[in-house]
Amino acid sequence: MFGQNKKILQAKIDVRYHSRELIKAVFMVTEDFPKNDPDGFAPLLRKKALGISSFLTHGTVKSDKEEQNEDFLVVMSELRELLKLITIAHHLKFCTDRHKAMVRLGIANVIDNLDKLVVLTGGFKDQ
Repeated sequence: MFGQNKKILQAKIDVRYHSRELIKAVFMVTEDFPKNDPDGFAPLLRKKALGISSFLTHGTVKSDKEEQNEDFLVVMSELRELLKLITIAHHLKFCTDRHKAMVRLGIANVIDNLDKLVVLTGGFKDQ
């Protein structure tokens, strides 16, 4: 049992780490976005990345599995939205192929680590 708890703790640390790395990538990529963008893509992308990290942090400290699952499902939804936004920004030529790839890699890392955590905690079974 102690070994499983250690694995869960490490999975929580890992997913939070990757969510912070995603924030860094988004902030770096959006630094060069046009300042006069009427749709405000840079602030929107940044807000999404910060929200993802916040929901992950909240979800990883909750003991109630149902509440934890709700937070993790919100994270998955927000990751999809972030992917959509970075793709649109790329089509608008706000960022390079490399920058889009950096954000996509950050998203993939969060998803991979969240999947590991969900498997270890037995989440999403009743969803």
